[in-house]
Amino acid sequence: MPIMSVIKNTSIGNSLCAKVPYEDFNIGSQLIVAEYEEALFMKDGVIEEVFGPGKYTLTTENYPFLTKFVSRLVSGGTSAYNCKVYYINKSHHLELKWGTSTPIRVIDPVWGIEVHVQARGAYSVIVKDGKKFFLKFVGASANAVEQDIVKNFRSAFIQNITDGLAEYLVSKQDEVLVTCNKKKQLADDMLPILNNILDEYGMELVNFYIESIEVPEDDPCMTRIRELRIQRQEKMFEREQFGADERLRYNLRRESSEADRYVSGQMAQADYERMTIRDQDGNNGWARQEYADVLKSAANNDGMGGAFTSAGMGLAVGGAMGNMMGALMNGAEGNGPLGAGTGAGASNKQICPKCNSVVPAGAKFCVNCGSPMEQKKEVCKACGAELIPGMKFCGQCGAPVAVSRNCKVCGAELAPGQLFCGSCGTKYED
Repeated sequence: MPIMSVIKNTSIGNSLCAKVPYEDFNIGSQLIVAEYEEALFMKDGVIEEVFGPGKYTLTTENYPFLTKFVSRLVSGGTSAYNCKVYYINKSHHLELKWGTSTPIRVIDPVWGIEVHVQARGAYSVIVKDGKKFFLKFVGASANAVEQDIVKNFRSAFIQNITDGLAEYLVSKQDEVLVTCNKKKQLADDMLPILNNILDEYGMELVNFYIESIEVPEDDPCMTRIRELRIQRQEKMFEREQFGADERLRYNLRRESSEADRYVSGQMAQADYERMTIRDQDGNNGWARQEYADVLKSAANNDGMGGAFTSAGMGLAVGGAMGNMMGALMNGAEGNGPLGAGTGAGASNKQICPKCNSVVPAGAKFCVNCGSPMEQKKEVCKACGAELIPGMKFCGQCGAPVAVSRNCKVCGAELAPGQLFCGSCGTKYED
């Protein structure tokens, strides 16, 4: 074999480790190592030296280990040595493919149904320790390419990937189909696990990618899950629709109730106004009207009259009806039981003009509210004409009406500055 004076790597392609085809070199030969390489000098199966990137002149003075390699003197007085030189490629080796050969069986955390998952992707590696890589991975084969990594680590990778993938899918407590779309997180979790495998052989896992995690379309378990998902969506839609209907019915009931309250309020206001108008004469007109309505309803109630007649009470009821109607008619003239006059039916009682309570005849004060039964009439001090309450000037002569202080209990007039009524002793309050 010829004796070489320049040592360099002549391999091409995806080589990881390449042996220099020559083994005899001159003392003083040039060693060229690229930035992505390492050069290993081996003698008798022992790696004597490792050279990093650069250009080296190999002499025994610079590198004493070469003295072990010197074999003979060649013609011209130049010494030569014999050894094996290996170049280790330390660049990134990209897109090394991986994939599950058989589907992974996992239990869907949501549906509790077994599904079959397949995954595939790629990874990239670099040689971190050239000497360790050569001794543990290359060995006696002397050469190695990228596909040797895929072939040698396939089983170890797939074992850890399948275990990690199954644990990841179950631990997320979500549907498998949803978790399958979160590939980056799983890839980041798998990177340190797979790196421990390569580190033993002097390599480092730079990147790990998951291209897809999917369930086969023809998987019967997946078909069942799709059916369950459709049923769940239908039930959710029904619940939402029921809730919307209930809210609509509630709003309608509330609006109807508010309308009823408004109508009731308007009717109550109208009744109050009618009562106020009827009671303006002070003769309890509202009570007398209600009494008349009751008698009218009783007279028109055939069922009630028939029932009384069948019980032998028709004649008595008829008499009572006549008496009540007569009393009502008399009351309209101020002489009936509901009037405030002095007729035969009202000779022993009178009506309070303030609260409409029945008061015994001759009483000066109401037994219910204590108001005087006879209201004192104001007269003009100038001309003696009767004054309407609230007038500030006399309607007859135009004289101003003097503001008088009267007892609120007995109506007696109080002198200026008087604090107690001289008639009943009540304290005067403004």
